[in-house]
Amino acid sequence: MQTERESIITQKEKLFLLTKFVEDHPEAEIQDFYKWLYYGEFGMEESSLIMTGRQSFPELHVVLSEIKKEESENRESELIWEPMGLAARFVKVYVTKYYHMDCPVKRLVNLLERSPAFRGARMSFKLDWNLLKETVLELRPELSRRDFINFEERINFHQLPALPYTEGYAEKNPFAYRVVSQKLFFDYFPEFEDNSVFHPFSGNESIIG
Repeated sequence: MQTERESIITQKEKLFLLTKFVEDHPEAEIQDFYKWLYYGEFGMEESSLIMTGRQSFPELHVVLSEIKKEESENRESELIWEPMGLAARFVKVYVTKYYHMDCPVKRLVNLLERSPAFRGARMSFKLDWNLLKETVLELRPELSRRDFINFEERINFHQLPALPYTEGYAEKNPFAYRVVSQKLFFDYFPEFEDNSVFHPFSGNESIIG
């Protein structure tokens, strides 16, 4: 049974999302582009694997401690969420902003636990990776095709492993977050849905359902 509502995101919309991400993150390296795309197709699998067979209580404590830390540092994202990758399957939710919008942290942990059911497909990821490569090569002339080939060889690309962000990217993007199914997130929080984020060419259409 298909649990994911089909995305009807177009090539133009993918290019919009990708171009915006590249331009917003000049510090990003190939590994960061890869992780962004990977999370958008497969979600935050390392967290879901940690929680497999366990109560969500420990993860809840982790999120709460992250919120407490960011509050003590007076640090908070301006955004409550943003898109991940090109598949429109998952969104990044900034936990402190989410909490300050009076949203229950337990609900976010629950969405994280349920999100693996919405993972995408290896073939879709590889097709989007090819689009990403060609676009980044145009937008970031200091990167070469050989750089991408070397990266793919280094990580055994055929296995599609999850990777961390680079240190430089992590420093520029320090806010705590979780990556959850966009379907689940907007089902529970339709007030946060912003069609223009995904579908910039028309304010009245949405790819989210």
